[in-house]
Amino acid sequence: GKEISVKNTFVWLVVISQVVTATCYIFQIRSKKAYPTVSTWIIFFVGCALSFLTYIIAENHDIRSGIFNTSDLVYVAAILVVVILWGKRECKTKEDECEEEIRKAFEKWYLVGAGVIMAYGLITGNAWKSNVLTQILMTFAYFPMWHKMVLQKRNTESFFGWIPISAVFALYPAVHEGNMLSVIYALRALILCLATMSMMAYYQVRQK
Repeated sequence: GKEISVKNTFVWLVVISQVVTATCYIFQIRSKKAYPTVSTWIIFFVGCALSFLTYIIAENHDIRSGIFNTSDLVYVAAILVVVILWGKRECKTKEDECEEEIRKAFEKWYLVGAGVIMAYGLITGNAWKSNVLTQILMTFAYFPMWHKMVLQKRNTESFFGWIPISAVFALYPAVHEGNMLSVIYALRALILCLATMSMMAYYQVRQK
């Protein structure tokens, strides 16, 4: 009926907006206007993959209601590949070296956290709680990127990569179906992307 048609429209809006923002972000990375790090996107990929896995188990493969997590996994995988191919690798300053040391330590503990959540899910069989724990873990994934901007006192990202339009679109099918895990995923992404963009804008203004 009409409700299904509206839901499908929002599902497609999520996919289309992800494709557009990914394309713009990739162009920014390729043209050296954004400087994301490989480890940051490895962390995001691990979180997204674990979130997707626990989601499809907990929600009986309801991909449409959880379309944002699905498209986000593809989005993050694509950006990771691009950063590996064209991203900045060398450490030129002491700040870069300091940031990399902290990032490596963070990455180790983040992966340990992901392993603990996987073990919890396997032992308890509770994919729903495992997914919620993964959302908490994914919140910490933003910290290395924020730390990099604070340390370098400049905006190192592209606004195209963090516009949370997909999260906004994703809320409709999630709320419509009463899918709490999808709602949590979309709200987490929306809040953290807005926080990231606020920090980016702050340092962008300071650079001028």
